[in-house]
Amino acid sequence: MRKVATAALAFTAAIFFSRYIIPYDWLLIASAIAAAVSLVGLLFHGNMRLRVLIALISAAIGLGWSWGYTALFLPSTIDDDDLAASVTAVVTDHPYERTRGYRVDCLVYRDNKPSVGARLYYYDDLALSPGDIIEFSARFQRTDGMDDSGRIDALSARGAFLTGYVSGGITVTGSNNSLLFFPKRLANSVADMIDTIFEKDVSPLIQAVTVGKRDGLNQDAALSSALSASGIAHFFSISGMHISFLMGFLSLVIKNKRYFAIAGIPILLFFMAMTGFTPSISRAGIMQFFLICAPLFNRESDSLTSLSASLVVLLAANPYSCASVGLQLSFATTVGIIVFTTRINSSVSDLLRGKKFNKNKIIKKIVAFITSSLSATVGALVFSLPLTALHFGYVSLIGPLTNLLTLWALTIVFPLGILASILGFVYIPLAAIVAYPASLAARYIIAVARAFASIPYASIYPSSAHIIFWIAYVYVLFITLPLLKARARQYLYPACIAVVLLCAVLLVSHLLPNAGDSSMTVLDVGQGLCVVLNSDGNTAVVDCGSSSGEDAGAIAHAFLQNHATTSIDLLVLTHLHSDHANGVLPLLSRVNISAIAIPDPEGSYIADDIIELARKRGTDIIYVTETLGISLGGIDLVMYPPVGFGDDNERGLTILCKGEISALITGDMNSSIERSLLRFAQLPYVDTLVVGHHGSKYSTSEELLYAIRPKLAIISVGKNSYGHPSEETLDRLNDYSVAVFRTDTTGHVTVGAGNRKVAIQE
Repeated sequence: MRKVATAALAFTAAIFFSRYIIPYDWLLIASAIAAAVSLVGLLFHGNMRLRVLIALISAAIGLGWSWGYTALFLPSTIDDDDLAASVTAVVTDHPYERTRGYRVDCLVYRDNKPSVGARLYYYDDLALSPGDIIEFSARFQRTDGMDDSGRIDALSARGAFLTGYVSGGITVTGSNNSLLFFPKRLANSVADMIDTIFEKDVSPLIQAVTVGKRDGLNQDAALSSALSASGIAHFFSISGMHISFLMGFLSLVIKNKRYFAIAGIPILLFFMAMTGFTPSISRAGIMQFFLICAPLFNRESDSLTSLSASLVVLLAANPYSCASVGLQLSFATTVGIIVFTTRINSSVSDLLRGKKFNKNKIIKKIVAFITSSLSATVGALVFSLPLTALHFGYVSLIGPLTNLLTLWALTIVFPLGILASILGFVYIPLAAIVAYPASLAARYIIAVARAFASIPYASIYPSSAHIIFWIAYVYVLFITLPLLKARARQYLYPACIAVVLLCAVLLVSHLLPNAGDSSMTVLDVGQGLCVVLNSDGNTAVVDCGSSSGEDAGAIAHAFLQNHATTSIDLLVLTHLHSDHANGVLPLLSRVNISAIAIPDPEGSYIADDIIELARKRGTDIIYVTETLGISLGGIDLVMYPPVGFGDDNERGLTILCKGEISALITGDMNSSIERSLLRFAQLPYVDTLVVGHHGSKYSTSEELLYAIRPKLAIISVGKNSYGHPSEETLDRLNDYSVAVFRTDTTGHVTVGAGNRKVAIQE
């Protein structure tokens, strides 16, 4: 069994290196080198010789297959020059509604060549279903890193090697009634039934847990943020835990191993198909398949070997699966549980053995449940925590406690959610009865997540040197102790030291105020805007949004926390477009905000969600219909009401900062509205201009520059298709001798009091 694990892990490591480190053109050479180096194994003896040979030969095969997969299956379909021509495709999943338009996954067929997975982006409201045959024209881009970008997109991990942007319309020409599409159709029907049976507040969560449909959950930014900050977001991404639940409940009904395998394998495959065969669920399902089948062939059910073998199968089917963050976290979590959970549980049990409460059976069972749950949580975090910090930029400190308090509720939500949806197709009143306890458990999970996410320092960000030091200390400590063969009790003191050290780090961070003087920081949130103003312990934020994929709310929260700020006195939204406001809900769910100032919210779905959550959090709403002035320590904020008509850009607020910080923030207003503003208000000279509309050529007019005479300009901009910032705007700023800073090239830009200093943070 260990030889199988060695071969599997070497193959997996080779695939990973081939996708992230070794250039594609060098893969065959690297494979040959690994095969040649395997001869070194002949210098060893016994089992060591065999292991070295197995590892290096498996690595050579992995490198070779990584090259061969791309050469055999991809270029014949996607290297042609006419990818913008009309193509035929079969829809493989239901459409997902985006902020603007829709997206859908499909298989593209052209000229009798092999099909290739693609994700289409389009604007027509079409009722597409899995199996529909469609025709369209689109502009395609590769996601496998083989184009000029050299970047592997996460879509390639799901088998979507193209992204297509549809030009014109989509025509449905027929339907493929293959049974292959039935699981996805059923999953959508189950999701619809869940919407019918469960209340609106819990339906998205139940859908995510049972059939892996996260549309509703993703659209609730506040809840998604709370689940992440509290450390239980993984509950609602279908993974190995859910498969363990499914197989566990099935084992309660079927005791015979042979009958269990006969019934369990089809159910397992069908559940995987319903949830979309994502890399993480495929890994867990394949591993479970090996574990189920092992006893039937009188083989040992070795978890580590099954895990390794499942990775080989998955990566052989698609080497790009290694780019899946879900798969990486799933693998890291499972390894941690296999290696550490049993040891941690045994150690804690040894410490508790002989205690008085062990004489009471009920208390003993409660303690055993708490011990096993905590051990599983800690084991899962050992290897997954660094990956979470790397991919998502935060570490949830409250996560172990949240997991402990909510895991039991998930064991109610998952089976009863499935049972209620099945009964819904038979008799809805009976389904509603079964759904009631599941709803209560779901509401309990949501309440705990929201409460814990709002606790200061519930999640921390490894952008602070103090936090990085603490994380490094913990890992060095708990890697060294096993090597020294420390006993269970010997872990207690280092663990206590780690907790005390963490408290000291957080206390030091909290006692380090934001550098005395007032400051203004334009955060790097990509194509969006978020400005943080600090003065004498007071904090205001102007806008919080991004349209280029960054989580503006998390970025703002990280910045505030790293500057010892746990609350916001005032949040001002210049207007209610997503690139200025879609980070407000995540921020509001993590930080106490005293008041939010907004323009007229009529017709804005973003404003409706913000106002609803603000009221729940006790945040005041200020509707700016006239000029308002607010003192923020050494900074006076003047908020001018909208001076234009038309879309939200033209009906936005203008923010003037006076005092220790002299600046003007105009949101996305265009040149004509800037001229209206100059007629409405007598603007003074300012030191800093936060350039309007991300540097659009239609903003930052000569009239505005002449009126305010800024010394420096900050452009908040990210990856975009609009050409921001435009050359015309940059030329106008240059004509007025304005120093320009851009967040896409310099990161966060901080202006100190009186414009005496400018600091950048990449």
